[in-house]
Amino acid sequence: MTPPYNEIDVMLVPRFVIIMIVFIGIHFGRFSSIIYGLAFGLIYDIVYTQLLGVYIFGFGFIGYAFAYTYKQIQDSLLFHLLLMLVAVASFEYYQFGLYKLIGITDLQANVFFYERFLPSMLLNFAFAVVIYYPVKGLISHVRKQANLRER
Repeated sequence: MTPPYNEIDVMLVPRFVIIMIVFIGIHFGRFSSIIYGLAFGLIYDIVYTQLLGVYIFGFGFIGYAFAYTYKQIQDSLLFHLLLMLVAVASFEYYQFGLYKLIGITDLQANVFFYERFLPSMLLNFAFAVVIYYPVKGLISHVRKQANLRER
């Protein structure tokens, strides 16, 4: 059951770090994405939450689970965007479920879906589309520099 239109209070949650962790995992491998996930998760936990471990585990797991280094995936915009959306959706539901289980939030699932999940997914999708080509160019430059250093 959807809430009436005038009662919806939209909350946008940018998960740009998750999008970048997935980019790193796709282009640099699982180890790099896990390290970045754990590092940024620790920073998030220390700065933003009272409950240590939620972000460090979530970001680390995202880095592990969504690191696909296959050439077909690296070259495909569609697979990049799909992996990023699934990663953000997984983290959103992981965090919501954990906070609901512990009792930190009393938000109903349908309210969460309409007021937080859908708007956040749209925001993160738009961000992923906008940064796709600049980040891909940056990754290409980093790889080129790494190849020059190896010579």
